Amino acid sequence: MNWRLIPIAITAAAALLAQGPGGRGPHGMAAKTDQVQSYLNLTDTQIQALKQLHESEMAAIKPIMQQMAPLHQSLRTQMQGTGADAATAGKLVVSMQSLRQQVAATHASFQAQSLAVLTADQKTKLAALESAAALMPAIHQAMSLNLLARPEPAEGGGPGAPR
Repeated sequence: MNWRLIPIAITAAAALLAQGPGGRGPHGMAAKTDQVQSYLNLTDTQIQALKQLHESEMAAIKPIMQQMAPLHQSLRTQMQGTGADAATAGKLVVSMQSLRQQVAATHASFQAQSLAVLTADQKTKLAALESAAALMPAIHQAMSLNLLARPEPAEGGGPGAPR
């Protein structure tokens, strides 16, 4: 097990939970869906259904993540202390793995429900997005080597906006 991934997973989950209802960010800004809506030709009804499924998923995952946080803190305390108890640390890791599996199963269930909202044509277009997403690491590396131009910043800032 890669111990460095545990804090990353918890941080990512906390960020998802911070979005709150409706895919809103911590400052209440609505999550943008215009690009995917346009690309997949999603109807407003489909967008609303997908947002509701996302809200339901976050509500289902929240208690699991709340159980995981103290386990993570206990494991961190165990690992930082002298004379860490391997049995205790092992139990914490096993408990956290069980909770991660619950999150993964919940996510898979909600993803299946989300996919059921799409038409066959939309699922085909989504497969193209999935293929493109697999190229993201190579794209980022090519940008870091100045082989590809970085995209223009989105209106209102965003990941590519100057800091």
